[in-house]
Formats: sequence, C-alpha cells, structure tokens
Amino acid sequence: MHLPEIRRSHIAIAVISGLLFSLSFRLNQYFDALFVYSAGISLLFLPAGVKLLAVLVGRLPAIVGIMVVSVHLGASIWPDKPMTAIVYFAFVSLMTYPIATLGVMRLFHIRKNLSNLRYHHIVVLSVVASILNGLVHNWLYLAQGVTTSEELWLKSAAMALGDFMGCFVVVGIFHAVMGVLRSARSPQLD
Repeated sequence: MHLPEIRRSHIAIAVISGLLFSLSFRLNQYFDALFVYSAGISLLFLPAGVKLLAVLVGRLPAIVGIMVVSVHLGASIWPDKPMTAIVYFAFVSLMTYPIATLGVMRLFHIRKNLSNLRYHHIVVLSVVASILNGLVHNWLYLAQGVTTSEELWLKSAAMALGDFMGCFVVVGIFHAVMGVLRSARSPQLD
C-alpha cells in the first residue's frame, strides 16, 4: 500500500467515525424524554458505544474524527465556556475510551484485528470504559461547576450506567453482525 492510500483510508475512518458519533449524539437526543438523568447524563448514551466501537475498529484516525466532532458539539452545548476548556474537556473524556480499551485488550490478549473478541470481552470493555469515563467526566463537570461535590458519585454512577448501556448496545450489535457475516462467508457443512 502506498502512503497516499493509507492517508486516504485514515481520513475516511476519521470522517466516518466523526459522522457516526455526531449522528448517534443526535439520535440519542430523541430518547432524552425517557433516559435523561440530569444535564449531560443519559441512562442510555449511544455515543459512548460509537466511541468504543470506533476506538476498537478505527484506532487513532477514529479518535481524531471523534475529537473534532466532540469539540464542535461541546461548543454548541456550552457556548459560554472558553474554547480551551471545551477542547480540554473533549480530549480528556474521549481519551478514557482508548485507555480502557488498551488495558482490557492487553489483559485479555485481544488481537488488534479483533478476531478473538468474544461476548464477555464486550461486557468487560463496556464496563471498564463506562466506569472510567463516568468518573473522569464527572470530575471534569465538578471542576467546571456543572456538578456539585454532593452529586459527584451519584452522577458518576448514572453516567457509567448510561455509557455501559450505550456501549453494550452498539458494540453488541456490531459483534452480532460480524458473527453473521463471518458465518455467511464460511462454507456451510451439511
């Protein structure tokens, strides 16, 4: 593969990941009436699942695409916050996913091509990424004055639950679809 082809594929991954993240964020807003716990916290947060899936499949190019979209969305959500705070917040909350993913992949010896990814790995990936993100996200909310110290643990738990549900739904659907595609490609034994 030539360098320009690699760059094009990286750009495509970044754009697709960013678009999917943005679309999942907009889609999730339709569920707000059912799942919003408090400002910025949903008990079903599909973008968390898109983030986790993008990190698993798209790696660094996906992270870049989601980062750009996160900053854009953050600026529209918090127009009164300085851009440096929005970029910092987007970066820190996004990086919880690759950190959690890297740790779990190493712990369970999950291959980079995900060929040995199993159902229980999805559960562990979802739990670890969700808890880490819920804690880090709400510490940042506390620093920004969005969450009070009295609410910190309850909101962290609520966000972790919502992120877990989003991760589990999105990555679970992806795993099921990939399993169906793999069995459709493999020769049928009669």
